[in-house]
Amino acid sequence: MMRTASKERATGCSIQLSDATGFPRALPPVRKIGLGRRALAGLMPGAKLPDDEIARFESSLERDFFVLLEFNPDVQRWDPQPVRLPVEKTGTDYVPDVLVSFYPGTNGGDPRRILYEVKYREELRLRWNDYKPRFQAARRYAKEFGWEFKIITEREIRDGGLLWNAKFLLPYIYDEPDDIGTVLLEAGLRRLGPTTPTALLQASSSDRWEQARLLTTLWNLVACRYVHTDLTCPLNMNSEIWLHE
Repeated sequence: MMRTASKERATGCSIQLSDATGFPRALPPVRKIGLGRRALAGLMPGAKLPDDEIARFESSLERDFFVLLEFNPDVQRWDPQPVRLPVEKTGTDYVPDVLVSFYPGTNGGDPRRILYEVKYREELRLRWNDYKPRFQAARRYAKEFGWEFKIITEREIRDGGLLWNAKFLLPYIYDEPDDIGTVLLEAGLRRLGPTTPTALLQASSSDRWEQARLLTTLWNLVACRYVHTDLTCPLNMNSEIWLHE
C-alpha cells in the first residue's frame, strides 16, 4: 500500500502537503483522464475503492477531496466518474466527479449517497452559465435514485487543518496493529488523562528509540480514532490527545 511519507519524516510530524497524492472502486470510470490535461492529474489507490482499482484525479483539488473521503470513517466507499449523463439542449454529456456512499446511521436503513462535483469557486463564478445545465441534469438523476447532488469547493475541502491531518495520518491506518505498544500507550493515557504526544511518550519510556517506535503506534491509534484529538487543527507533538471510551 502506498505511503505518503516515510516513517522518518512522519515520526517528526513533518510533511509537505504537495508530497501526498492520496491513497482502493466498484464502478469503472466512464471517462478516461489523460495525465497532464490540467495543471495536475494523477492516480490514487485507496482501500475504499473496491476491487483494488485506481482512481484518477484531474486537479489537486479533486485529489485533496479523495484524500478526505478515504480518511473519513463515515465513508463506506467512493466511486469516481460513476455515470455519464446527457445534458438537454446542449448535445453534450456530463460526468460528475464522484459518488460517495456513507455507512448507515445508528437507525440502520439504506446508506446515504451523494453525487459530488468538485470545482474551484472562481471557476464556478466565471463559468456558471455553462455548468448550470450539467448540474441540473445531475440533480434530476440523483433524485431518481434517492441520492443527493452537491457541489464542493476549496472552501470546504481546504478550510482548517483536517486535510493536513488526513494526508499525514492516512498512511498509518494501514499499519499492522502493535498490540504491545497499544497496551503501553493505553495504560499511559488512562493514567495521565488528556495529555500530549510528547508527555505520553516520556511517561511511557525513557529510551528515545522506544519513544520513536511508540510514536508510530500512537499515530496509528489516532488515525483509527482510538485515540482522539481535534482533527480540525494541524496535529503536532503538543496537541491534546485523549483515550476514546
